[in-house]
Amino acid sequence: MFENRKNSNVKSDRRISRADLYPVAFFLLLALGIFGWSAFGREDGQTLRISCDGQIVEEVSLAQIRQHDPAGAGRGSAAETVRYCLLLNVNGHVSCEWREKSPDPSAAVPEGSSYNLIAIDGERVWMQAADCPDQICVHHIPIKGGGESIICLPHKLVVEMVGGTDVETLDGMAKIGGMTGGAGWNNDTLRNGGSYETDG
Repeated sequence: MFENRKNSNVKSDRRISRADLYPVAFFLLLALGIFGWSAFGREDGQTLRISCDGQIVEEVSLAQIRQHDPAGAGRGSAAETVRYCLLLNVNGHVSCEWREKSPDPSAAVPEGSSYNLIAIDGERVWMQAADCPDQICVHHIPIKGGGESIICLPHKLVVEMVGGTDVETLDGMAKIGGMTGGAGWNNDTLRNGGSYETDG
């Protein structure tokens, strides 16, 4: 009797049916679609914007940086030009100095000031060096797509790629909240107090 019960629980037909293949095919196509959208759907950034504590320090078009590549040099070639932006914070005043070669921070940075060294090769932007204590910005992967950013919290620095068409794009919820003027973020709260309280 025990043997009969054991045999009745075992399927006699172990072939895969079409009904089994439909969910597998659906999820495989879904994964390929998401990968294609993330890899090819993003618009490359057209402008590099550097801001410190909410104030724009430098804004430069990547087309200007690409113009400085030597003739015949392409992406990945040995002659590819990398330009450097040395951001100096001296007594609360932030300035950007463009360099053709990577500067030595110990010689280029005045004593008592902080710095960030940004490298740009025409397509990618990365933080090459900084004197912040955590070094998270230096270990960030290079950015190249519109909307991507590198943030250095200790220096209150944001390096971001801005797309070429609409620089100040709002999402749907921000537009709705701005039109109604009622519920949502209180604009004066962030400007005046720096807290993140909401209305109502």
